[in-house]
Amino acid sequence: MIIINCINITDINNDSYQLLRNAVSEERRIRADHFHFMDDAKRCVCAELLLQYSLFQEFGRLVEMEIIYNKFGKPFLNHTKGFSYNISHSGKWVVIAYGSSEVGIDIERIQIVKENIVDRFFAEEEKIFIHEGTGNEQKERFTQIWTLKESYIKYLGTGLSTRLNSFSVNVLDGMVTNQNGDIQNNLRIKSYLFDKDYYISVCSRDEEVTIHEIKLEDLIQFINSSV
Repeated sequence: MIIINCINITDINNDSYQLLRNAVSEERRIRADHFHFMDDAKRCVCAELLLQYSLFQEFGRLVEMEIIYNKFGKPFLNHTKGFSYNISHSGKWVVIAYGSSEVGIDIERIQIVKENIVDRFFAEEEKIFIHEGTGNEQKERFTQIWTLKESYIKYLGTGLSTRLNSFSVNVLDGMVTNQNGDIQNNLRIKSYLFDKDYYISVCSRDEEVTIHEIKLEDLIQFINSSV
């Protein structure tokens, strides 16, 4: 099973932000303090806290985190077996997906169709799917395809070395197909309309996905119980 935990940063005021900031690593605090906009700092802090929270959910105890990165920059937890994760954020939401197998996640607020991106990076069947929609449906389909493609690349952990136009995604059957027409049978991609204005997409080998909204009070309770 893949579990997705989501937190809304608009619930965080200055006082609660300081509490959250004090609960993350020094490295994360330094990174957050360098942001000019407070929302960026909130997203930075909440990303690490969601990881801590999710680890506690999975193992029932606090887990010391040592984050390492592959050569493309994808983070992993060193010395923590049976736990894979991926983080994304957009607008007011920070999300983490985790499970026992590799996972990639992407969240985006629904946005207008960017034809330059569609022309350069989308496969013909993806273009048809978008343009067959009417009105706002085109914006939703564009965002849906975009997040599905991003979730696949984040699953692979290969960054920009995997071109967005080197594969196609099928919203209806949840499959990924490469340029040679080969279907990645061991993978499933799924997308979810979330909070009316966002799409969350996830790529993994697991069929079952569960989404939870983590409230600010949940994080504060977790922090207080960890002291």
